[in-house]
Amino acid sequence: MFPDEGHQAERQFWIDLYFRVLREMDKQPFFRRCGLWYDGLTPKRYYLLDGVPSRITGVVWMMGTRHNEKWKFSLILTFSTSGRADIAWSDLLPAEANVVIAPEKKEIEVRLGQ
Repeated sequence: MFPDEGHQAERQFWIDLYFRVLREMDKQPFFRRCGLWYDGLTPKRYYLLDGVPSRITGVVWMMGTRHNEKWKFSLILTFSTSGRADIAWSDLLPAEANVVIAPEKKEIEVRLGQ
């Protein structure tokens, strides 16, 4: 199904991060009050430049009882890298992520290693 171990590791990272963000959402009364849940993170753009911290942006579909909303997300890495193949996905620990959920902006930001 996956061409190599690197792709499998990246896929597993996004699955693990999904559950990490879900745990953070469960802590916030806003989501219970509004009946919102989310359908995972979909990475769209990888900003990977040597010498500057890397960032991955994408979309999050928030689901409600009567509507869906498209939110933005950013994943901030604490290191620089020149490409996806250089990222050691299995070494990134979502349990140590700082998750900031801003319902008023419809944004989720995840900072790894902080």
